Amino acid sequence: MTFDMPASHHFKITAECPTHSRTDATARHHKVVIDEPEIRGGTDAAATPLETLLSSYLACLNVISHLIADEMGIRLDNMSMALDAEFDTGGVSTQTPTILPFPNLTLSVNVTSDANDSQLAQLKSDLYARCPVTVIFTQAGSKIDATWNVTRG
Repeated sequence: MTFDMPASHHFKITAECPTHSRTDATARHHKVVIDEPEIRGGTDAAATPLETLLSSYLACLNVISHLIADEMGIRLDNMSMALDAEFDTGGVSTQTPTILPFPNLTLSVNVTSDANDSQLAQLKSDLYARCPVTVIFTQAGSKIDATWNVTRG
């Protein structure tokens, strides 16, 4: 599925903060609840802000990789991903700013595809350049170690 995108777009998100740990955000007509675990004074009603950020990373990889695959005329099926993100807690737990909150991200992508090795290499290269969340992490200095486990089909 292709569509025309304007040169720039403004995301408008609002948030109600019923407690010190819970945020009820609204993006368009969608509600997103973000909360902290009980140990940090929350109710554990939803994912934490950082878990939400990292989940957004995986969602962005999913959407952009399928967009690119469609442009290339290849299939990506049965995709699943796992992420292990190292978090430097120094900036949160001390008064010292964290220069690189997520120094190392270890990503595992499992997918079935009809793409050949050259096409997969091109897809991955384009993906890492076009996925906005990947760009944010890499520009910040995060090292992303990605393993793609591809089943041909």
